[in-house]
Amino acid sequence: MKELLEEIRENGNGNSKLEASQEEKLLIKDAIFVRFEGNLVKVKYDDILWLKGDGNYTTLVSRHSVFSVRNILKDFETALPADRFMRIHKSYIVQVSEINAINTREIKVASDLVPVGRTYYHELVNGIQKLGNHPD
Repeated sequence: MKELLEEIRENGNGNSKLEASQEEKLLIKDAIFVRFEGNLVKVKYDDILWLKGDGNYTTLVSRHSVFSVRNILKDFETALPADRFMRIHKSYIVQVSEINAINTREIKVASDLVPVGRTYYHELVNGIQKLGNHPD
C-alpha cells in the first residue's frame, strides 16, 4: 500500500503510465471514433472544427457533419491532442489551426462564431504571434 501511495504521488493520479501505453497501442492515431446511429464513425482530427459541451452531451462540429455524442466535454479534452485543440470556454474546445479571427468575446472558427471565456482569452492571445499597433 505504501508503494502504491508513493507511485501516485510521483505520477499524479497513477494513470500516466497506463494512458501512455494505451496511446502507443492505438491503431489509428489521426482520428477519433464517435458513436453515431449505432456505428462508430471515424472523424479525423483535421476535420474537427469545434466542440460544445452541454451537460452529459457534446456536440462535435466537423467539416462534413455534426455529431451529438453522449460524452462530457472533458472526455474529448483528454482524448484530443493538446497541441492541436484548445479549450477556449468552459463549454467549448476549438481546433487551433482553424481559428480565423479573435476578439475578447468570440472566435471565428471556419464560418462559425464561438464564444471565448475571459480566463481562456488571455492564454490564447499570449500563445499566438501577432502584429499591430495596439497590444492586447
